[in-house]
Formats: sequence, C-alpha cells, structure tokens
Amino acid sequence: MISFEPFRQSFDFWHRQGLNQYCRLMRDQLESAMLKPCRPHGLIISEQDTNGVKSELVYWDHDTPRRYVVYLHGGGYVLGSIDTHRELAAQIAHRAHARVLIVEYRLAPEGPYPAGLDDAEAAYQWLLDVGVTPSQIAFAGDSAGGGLALALMQRLKSAGRPLPAAAAFLSPWVDLTCSTPSLDTNTATDMVLNKAQMQSFAHVYAGDHSVSDAGVSPLFGDLSSLPPCLIQVSRQELLLDDGVRLAERLEASGTPVQISKWSQMPHVWQLLHRYLPQADEALRELGEFLKMKVKGEPS
Repeated sequence: MISFEPFRQSFDFWHRQGLNQYCRLMRDQLESAMLKPCRPHGLIISEQDTNGVKSELVYWDHDTPRRYVVYLHGGGYVLGSIDTHRELAAQIAHRAHARVLIVEYRLAPEGPYPAGLDDAEAAYQWLLDVGVTPSQIAFAGDSAGGGLALALMQRLKSAGRPLPAAAAFLSPWVDLTCSTPSLDTNTATDMVLNKAQMQSFAHVYAGDHSVSDAGVSPLFGDLSSLPPCLIQVSRQELLLDDGVRLAERLEASGTPVQISKWSQMPHVWQLLHRYLPQADEALRELGEFLKMKVKGEPS
C-alpha cells in the first residue's frame, strides 16, 4: 500500500512556509506605511528594558497617580508594535491617569507561542521588581493582545503568583479555533477582519501547539478567581461572539465582568479616537473603569 504521509508532511511544511512569508510581508507593509505622529506637548515616553523585553512607559507630565497599565497590542500575533499603538496607549494613560507600559512582545512566525506570553510575563515581573504593587496594575489589550492578557492572567494564577487589580479587553480574540459564530454571521459587516486570514494567523502563532490549547485560546482555560474585567466589543465585528462568550464564561466562573457592546463600530474602533466620538466615549468608559478598580498609590 502506498503511504501518502510523506506527501502530506511535505505539503504542510511548504504551506506553513508560505504562511510565514505572507505574515512577514504584511508586517513589512504595515511598518512602511506607518507615519509617526508628532509627540504631543506634555507626553513623556520612556524606553525600558523590561527583563530583556523592549517596552515603553508612556504617561503625561501632569498626572501624579502611580497607576500602571501593562498594554499588549493587537495584530493577530504577527503584526503590530509599540509604534502602531503608542497613540492609543497615550490616550489610555490620559483617561485613566496612569502610566502605560507598552510591551514589544515577540511576534510569529519568528516567535510562535509561547514567546509573546513569556515576554508579557517578563514585562509584568519588571514592574513588580521595581516596586509597583499588583493593586496598582491593570492588564489591557486589543484583539490578539486581549487574548494574550487573558492567557497571562491564567498562567500567573496557575503558578500562584499575584494577579493585577483589573483587566480590560478591547475586541478580544480569545478563541483561535475560529469557531465563534460571528466569524461567519458578521462577515458582511466587518470591514477590517477576514476569517481566512485569522485562521492563517492562528496556525502560524500556535506553531507546534493545537489552536485549542488553553494557552493559545484562553477562552478554554480556567476563568475563575480573576480580577474584575471590562470587555468592549462591536456588534458588527467578527469577534463579537469572542467578547460575548468570554463575558458569559467569566460570569459563570464567578469573575466580576462588565461587557459593553457598541453598534456600527469597526474592530478596535478605540484606535480612531481622533475621528469617532464613539471611540472617545469608549476610552472614557475604559478610563473610569481603571480609575475605579486600580489604586493610584501604594497602600
């Protein structure tokens, strides 16, 4: 009998090589298209080496509270950077009266799971090492960054390590099996995301792990005993049901959760605060949540 296994393995290898090249090309195009805006007056940007991981601490010179946000950017685990999310981080810093630590975690295909998660953990540990208490820290992230923030909390809890005081998820991607219903039902209304592209990103990020692994898809992990969470999601985006299912499972696990659904908004519309009043409102809600849940000074 002829075995087709060598042919299948060869196909899988070249398919993955093609996906890797596609992800690198998209990243290059995004970076070449980026125009760095002028730094607003009063905004302080401090580069940090957070236990070997490049990060930036972003805050405003008129804000005195020592509230911190570890921010993990989106981009499907293959795109995005400090540059693409610095302005959003500055807005969060302003609204929450906080210092926002943007983490330049490793991206796939060069850094598949768990590289980014390791980097996020290293950055959080750096804050603890310099004397910031967990009660002064929140995690936040958009899209893939939201999934990474959730996975990090699950890892910390499993290891018996201190959790942050709160977490905020903007259009979170927490199910990389891409089985959430709205990935199909909202195809016509989401002008940003594409299911086939998301499936490709998911497999590139997962690497040798299953996309259903709880570290990769934290929706399937332990959601009990986590800090209060805020979820913001658009009713028209592909990831609507990722946010809804996350809220339902957090609530069922006894974790305090607040979900905010917005109409006629694109994926991670908070990035468009210059143009959309709804983005400004969402950031205001986020800021109030963080000020309420996270201490501004050590106890």
